[in-house]
Amino acid sequence: MGNGQFSIAVLALLFVAPELRAQDSALVAIVRDYTGLYTRETFEQWTRLFSPGFTSANSNPTGGITTRTLTQFLDAQRQGFLRAKEMSETLENVRIEQRGRLASIWSDFTFHYDGTPSKGKLVLLAISDSVGWKFQSLMFSYDK
Repeated sequence: MGNGQFSIAVLALLFVAPELRAQDSALVAIVRDYTGLYTRETFEQWTRLFSPGFTSANSNPTGGITTRTLTQFLDAQRQGFLRAKEMSETLENVRIEQRGRLASIWSDFTFHYDGTPSKGKLVLLAISDSVGWKFQSLMFSYDK
């Protein structure tokens, strides 16, 4: 490979896949655990993915915005698992951008509740401390 070809290959890597260079395995693991641990059986383990100051916000059917603290968010999820026969979430088209100890995760999602899928978009913000990565914030909206 000549110097010109090598330079083009390096530039292509820098511009095409910057998030792949920046991601560490612990960040990728917490994103995987966001849906992987989202089950009735592993719910308590899933709750440990979030920082104490976590907040969530979502657009609601009336056109407003619903915000929740960590306690409110986890209570809503816990109630969902108690009522549902089946509840899960899958992520698609996940894009992770890491800047040092900060990261944003953008994704399409499908929320499954008793056999009914609902699609939407979400963004998670994550921060790393001496213990590891935690989710600090979630915003999501269902598709119309």
